[in-house]
Amino acid sequence: MQIETIFTVAGLTMLALLPMVNPPTSATLLLGLSKGHGKSYLSRQAKMASLFLFIALTVTFFIGSSILELFSISMPSLRLGGGLIIGAIGFKMLFPAPPEKIELPKQDSIAFVPLTIPSMCGPGTMALVISGASEIASLPEDVSKPSVYLGSLIGFAGVALVAWLVLSMAYPTLKLLGKNGIDAFTRIMGFLLVCMGAQFLVNGLTEVYQTMELVL
Repeated sequence: MQIETIFTVAGLTMLALLPMVNPPTSATLLLGLSKGHGKSYLSRQAKMASLFLFIALTVTFFIGSSILELFSISMPSLRLGGGLIIGAIGFKMLFPAPPEKIELPKQDSIAFVPLTIPSMCGPGTMALVISGASEIASLPEDVSKPSVYLGSLIGFAGVALVAWLVLSMAYPTLKLLGKNGIDAFTRIMGFLLVCMGAQFLVNGLTEVYQTMELVL
């Protein structure tokens, strides 16, 4: 094991993933979907989402490309699917149904969907992790691959820790904004999520078009 390599890879992993994971955006999503719930609920969702994020990153890192190949899922398809999910969530936040229809039971969890997938670990994050795993597999033999893999896992843990810290600040933000502030903020975030979903769709369709051009 090469200690310097481990810490270098861990740092680079965090620097590369944090802009893609974007925990502040997920914190606003948590606020928008947690109306009617208390501090304990938000705290629990933050802990679970950070744990799910680490697991999702690790699974994607080691077997993500194999799963996509197994089910013949292309990256454009992954982007299109993620865009549809994000867009659907955004529409519900932008045009909420009457309160009696959207109140969530106390036991319902939003930690995995949509907080972890597709918010923090969406198509872009998965693509970055899978491409990183491919690059590691092609490293020369003089590089200590166990050190690189361990550094990547430490980086994933660091990203999950940052996500937990940011998500944990959602409740103080909720108390600061109040009900009306959260309602307005939820609609704004809904609009942004619709735009994000549309961008994923555009990116996916662009990749499909480029692939078709190469084939033709």
